[in-house]
Amino acid sequence: MTPDQIALVQLEISKLQTWITALAVFLGPLAGVLFTLWFQSRKERKDAKLQLFLILMAERKSLVVSAHAAQALNKIDVVFADCNEVKTLWHEYYALLHQPPGEPRIHKWMELLAAMAKEMRYSHLSQLDLDKFYIPQGHVDDAEFQRNVAQQWSRVLENTERFVVVPKDGSQT
Repeated sequence: MTPDQIALVQLEISKLQTWITALAVFLGPLAGVLFTLWFQSRKERKDAKLQLFLILMAERKSLVVSAHAAQALNKIDVVFADCNEVKTLWHEYYALLHQPPGEPRIHKWMELLAAMAKEMRYSHLSQLDLDKFYIPQGHVDDAEFQRNVAQQWSRVLENTERFVVVPKDGSQT
């Protein structure tokens, strides 16, 4: 090869290197941004699943269904849209909610929580872990007291036509 040919080859290599560098300078940040957006979206979906699962776990056997738990149940179809097993179990459990409470409902609830735990990769949670729940006796007593008070107020109000108000000075109106 002559020195002129070597120079031309080196010039072509230099042009190729310039194009590769320009392409890398352009595509590098673009790839970084796209990866960041993908990762952030994935993390948000995972966080939404985790938040929903934790709400349901925290209130899995509570004395009353809170507004938080009801909202979480209503989000299952959206948050777990990519998990057919969870959606199917949720629909089966939802159908059981329209029937009187019983063993089938309790079993389906545990299946739903287990499927969510599996989806969230909490494979170490056993059926016993899902079934355990702590309610302080004071909360049970307070709920029972509130129920009794409500029943008594209801009984009194349903059986009272009118209230008689007597002024403090002793005269009747």
